[in-house]
Amino acid sequence: MAPDATALALEACYDAAFEFERWPGGLQKLADALGATSCALRTCEKAHPFAADQRGKAGCVPDSTEHAEFSALWHERIGDAPSPHLERPQLLAKPPISFTIEDEITTPEERRGLSYYEEIARPGHREWWALVGLVVKNRRWGVSLYRDAQRGPFYPSEADHFLRVAPDLSRIISAAEKLGELSVGPSLATLDRLNFGAVLLDCRGCVRRFNERAAALFGSDLVVRHGRIRATDQPSDARLQGFIRAAVSGLSARSEPVVIARQGSPRMIAEVMPMTALGHDLFNGGDILLYFTNLMTEPVLNEQLLSVTFKLTRAEARLASQLASGEGIRTASAKLGISRETARTQLRAVFAKTGTCRQAELAALLSRLRIPSRH
Repeated sequence: MAPDATALALEACYDAAFEFERWPGGLQKLADALGATSCALRTCEKAHPFAADQRGKAGCVPDSTEHAEFSALWHERIGDAPSPHLERPQLLAKPPISFTIEDEITTPEERRGLSYYEEIARPGHREWWALVGLVVKNRRWGVSLYRDAQRGPFYPSEADHFLRVAPDLSRIISAAEKLGELSVGPSLATLDRLNFGAVLLDCRGCVRRFNERAAALFGSDLVVRHGRIRATDQPSDARLQGFIRAAVSGLSARSEPVVIARQGSPRMIAEVMPMTALGHDLFNGGDILLYFTNLMTEPVLNEQLLSVTFKLTRAEARLASQLASGEGIRTASAKLGISRETARTQLRAVFAKTGTCRQAELAALLSRLRIPSRH
């Protein structure tokens, strides 16, 4: 397409670096401008939220608008129809900035017989694939491009056409990483004011950032060693490391907290906080918030924390707090001085924002956000 379309598409992707919700539209403009049906931004780092292999991952990823339906089909069927695009491109000897096409990955015979093409690519109208590879801060990224049968395959002769956007894409990803760093700071400061010791971990379980209250916890019983949080008590450390490994793999969102023994001080518990609305450092691979609570303090549920975490309004946070304490909708509405219909309307909003659908499920989720009192 015209160079103007490519320039406008890149501008839209620059905007997306500042606002994650703009990625689908920006990437679709890029796909259209480059002559692709859809595209997706991925990294080769398996533990990263945007890993090429999205099996077992449920978070938001930078996909173009027209890629959503194919992505849903991919998730539904990938277990029985593994994609050759996940491993084979990494086996090729390619420079940091490169262009790879389908014919370098599979043969025509494989495309006729492999289950991926029979069950996913052809039914999803994404018969042809290509990859624009690039490196940002030693991390390999790639824009996976897809075409349907009508558009036809990608060709080696198109390399220059696709690689001309690589420098801008590198700058866009770098900007998104820097903005991710900045977005986390205010959230950690807010948790400081709420009496939380909070630590942001990257996709490998290494410490990226922590707030002042977390820093005050580090000492003889809890330390940061070689970039990782360790407990000096060996049984506690074994539990903590297992918990962090589960968090990195996405398995511990609702698991029981880990108890950490300390010499001469009350025990602590370590938990993972839901990252529903706190600043996500996704491009850096940091989207796991570990927090520590003193077991000797009385847990309370803070309405401001609910607002920060789930983007609830003040009224919604007040209702959620009442329901989390075991109140029914009738009692909660009476205590808050609102009608039951208003309470039900607010509850529907709370369900939508927290990803729950029943009061018991909501109460279980919010119980994980109880914080230590200051007394």
